Amino acid sequence: MPEVEAHRKRAAKPTSLRQQLTLAALLTTFLAVLLSAGALLTYEFTLYREAGVADMRAQADLIARSTAAAMETGNAEAVRENLDTLWQQPRIQAAAVYGADGALLASLTGPSGQVPARIAPDARAWGPSFSGSTLEMTQGIERDGRRLGMLYLKAEHGVWDRVADFAWIVLAVSAVSLATAFYLFVHLQRRITAPLERMTEVARDVIGSHNWALRAPATHYKDVGVLVDAFNRMLSECETRTSELEREMVTRRSVEHELRQADRHKDEFLATLAHELRNPLSPMTSAVALLQMPAASPEARDKALGVLERQLKHMVRLINDLLDASRVATGKLSLNLETVDIGELLSAAVLGAQDLARQQGLHLSLHPAAEPLYVNGDTVRLTQVFANLLSNACRYTPQGGRVDIQLKADADEIAIAVADTGIGVAPGMQERIFEMFEQADKTLQRGNAGLGVGLTLSRQIIQLHQGTLSMQSAGLNQGSCFTVRLPRARGFGFASAPTALAAPASQPTTRSLRILVADDNVDLAESFAAILSASGHRVSVEHDGDAAVHHAREHLPDIALLDIGMPKLDGYQVARQLRADPATQGICLVAITGWGQAADREAARQAGFDHHILKPVSPEELVRVLAAVHTDFEASRPGDLTAQ
Repeated sequence: MPEVEAHRKRAAKPTSLRQQLTLAALLTTFLAVLLSAGALLTYEFTLYREAGVADMRAQADLIARSTAAAMETGNAEAVRENLDTLWQQPRIQAAAVYGADGALLASLTGPSGQVPARIAPDARAWGPSFSGSTLEMTQGIERDGRRLGMLYLKAEHGVWDRVADFAWIVLAVSAVSLATAFYLFVHLQRRITAPLERMTEVARDVIGSHNWALRAPATHYKDVGVLVDAFNRMLSECETRTSELEREMVTRRSVEHELRQADRHKDEFLATLAHELRNPLSPMTSAVALLQMPAASPEARDKALGVLERQLKHMVRLINDLLDASRVATGKLSLNLETVDIGELLSAAVLGAQDLARQQGLHLSLHPAAEPLYVNGDTVRLTQVFANLLSNACRYTPQGGRVDIQLKADADEIAIAVADTGIGVAPGMQERIFEMFEQADKTLQRGNAGLGVGLTLSRQIIQLHQGTLSMQSAGLNQGSCFTVRLPRARGFGFASAPTALAAPASQPTTRSLRILVADDNVDLAESFAAILSASGHRVSVEHDGDAAVHHAREHLPDIALLDIGMPKLDGYQVARQLRADPATQGICLVAITGWGQAADREAARQAGFDHHILKPVSPEELVRVLAAVHTDFEASRPGDLTAQ
């Protein structure tokens, strides 16, 4: 439709606020002037016409009075002379006097004037009557209340000429008024719309440059100032939200990058874990096959047993490293602090690394301090740290190289440096090697390089001791040096120094004990029974909790070695039933399990266990621990739980 298309064209053409205000002002001013002009013209038209009518009435009244006497006497000449006086009025077009009988007595007509030939005797006075620019009226001629005749007048009133002249005047005044109003409004609206235009410019710049720091200038106009302030607050809010979104995007990108890195590390870790677990499993499988051969010589069997022992220790070390790393990451690794002679601890660690150094063809040497040096630390955890550092140094140092351990101290700190002449570390890797599952050399030629948790765990353990672990390397094939710094313990001299490594415990009792082993893992339970029986103990085996309770009540063992996860009744339920029965509450209860968190130990204590031993445990350690456990149990009240 044409109207719709025209509307679309008008809508498509943009107009500014200033143009719209100017157009609105002009339209309203023009309408006001138009209404005023119309009112004035109407008023002038009415007023001029009424003035013409009043003038005609006055003249008609004068003629009627002056003519009444002449008509009463029948003097037609006097009547005509009275009409002639009307020629002095240029607007009069025609005039006539009629007698009482309606007959025309005298008339006066101009070029365009005509009068009626006769009027009805009983006609009443009428008028004024307007026809175009002509005004007609009649006036009765009376004397003493008696009607003598009628006076007829016809004149040009000229009201339209007067209105036209007045309209030109009004039009001129209106034009001047509109021009003046337009001039004044243009200047005023510039002052009013200037803040809005500046605000529009700021909005355009913000959209173009995305610079949310831009602000519209303030204005002294109150209402516009409120709008400008609201606009600036909106920009501030947008700036804040944009900054937050940008920071969130940066954070998300960082988190996404970290997730990708974690996913990559996870894949690498799983591949490394599979590799590290397969490596010991392969020789263990071969050793088991060798032991199963009837024709195997005693030397071959001893060699196979040695292989099994070494590879099993390697697998235990891998699993323990993972568990310890998890405990540190979750804040569940606790330290048993005591005063430790760091020199003796290092000597023990070096002694333990001698076999690996000998296999690698390395020279391993310790440079001790001139005096005993003490720290407040956990002997087991510190030994774990230095064993890991020495193991890494030996694995990553080529044959014929050196590994030197230097021990130094000042008044406040003890520094232990483990330096090697090995493959070194590239500058970009020197801090990353302390990250979980990160390794400096991942080449296949390096062989069994571990899971990449040792250095992470070592640094975390040292940090728990309020110390630091750092490394320095000149680069690849330039060797490396790991330095442990620990706070020095106060108040110990040479003569009064305590022994860092506990003296060998008194030999546990060697008397035969009645031992109940309850575990649903048949192979594990039978192997424990064989080991303990070989040590001279009387051992019974059950594979579920219900059978373990019945056996304990019938045979009353000295020690019950209970697994936690068993069918029918779990280890906690077995312990509670045995503690609740007066006949069995004196049994020494030992939990042997793979669950080793603090919450697991507390749950075992609450159930009534006396001790908590983590799997796996070596045969010799099992015999020694159980003998010591029973000795401690007999020396103390039942129910006192300690950790192994």
